[in-house]
Amino acid sequence: MELKEARYILAIARHQSIGKAAESLYISQPSLSKYLKNLEERLGAPLFSRHENRYYPTYMGERYLHYAEQIVACGDEWMQEYDDIAHRQRGRLNIAVPIMMGSTLIEPMLAPFHKRYPYVTLNIMEAVNFIAENSLETSSIDLTLYNIHEFPETMDYQILRSEEIVLVLHENHPLAAKAITRPGFRYPWLDLSLLKEENFILLYPDQNTGGISLDLFQEYNINPPVSLHTRNSSMSIHLAMDGVGAAFAPESYFHYENQYTGNRALCFSVGHRPALTTTIAAYRKNRYLPQHARDFLKMIREYCREK
Repeated sequence: MELKEARYILAIARHQSIGKAAESLYISQPSLSKYLKNLEERLGAPLFSRHENRYYPTYMGERYLHYAEQIVACGDEWMQEYDDIAHRQRGRLNIAVPIMMGSTLIEPMLAPFHKRYPYVTLNIMEAVNFIAENSLETSSIDLTLYNIHEFPETMDYQILRSEEIVLVLHENHPLAAKAITRPGFRYPWLDLSLLKEENFILLYPDQNTGGISLDLFQEYNINPPVSLHTRNSSMSIHLAMDGVGAAFAPESYFHYENQYTGNRALCFSVGHRPALTTTIAAYRKNRYLPQHARDFLKMIREYCREK
């Protein structure tokens, strides 16, 4: 199995179409069709079944794709290492990140990184509905930055920072006056049981902040009404600013949104101990990271320490 061959078959499986696969590979559709036909004849078995102009892997195709993915991953890794050795200053860096973290953590790094590596292209893949493990299923992603539920066992990672999950309320919320200073907490502390009847805007439980929110409710044995579930951290913060309800957010997300909206909200520490979340940069196990990727991570760690 050759690297080019593996890329061709993976493209067909990904797009379920010869035409779209050929377009993504920048070759003609007849050429790709002929390539697939010759390969299947050489193997003595079809790699795909065709149904309503869509291509679905056969069992032989599934096994072929399993090894093709490994070959392409190795090829990509070799090309990264070769570029690093041969050129040092040239290359690309593909980063998957939740959309709010792109604004709060990646954006401040772009100018200094491009000053240091002017010929390295950064491709930032941001998503509101972000699932870290899924982002690394494609070999094209170099780094995934996210707040963890638990440390991943199937990926290598570096810890970037730890920050507090804070309660967000409108600046004139009547409970704000009940906040107190409490040792060990970074912000004015508010007894969460006081909000047992308050409407909340929550992130979904499979998101890091959403899961921590439910843990806090369980810790205080409360079940407040929820007016909205969303995967959009920015939306939840803005709705809390507008007085629609209370929300939880990482402190960096809150400060980023609050500074651009006229400081219309306040944040509070909650919990019997600080509710902390850890941000990591994850990448495939044993994958070679080029020098520019290692330097990018170093710059982020230094930025986080300064903040």
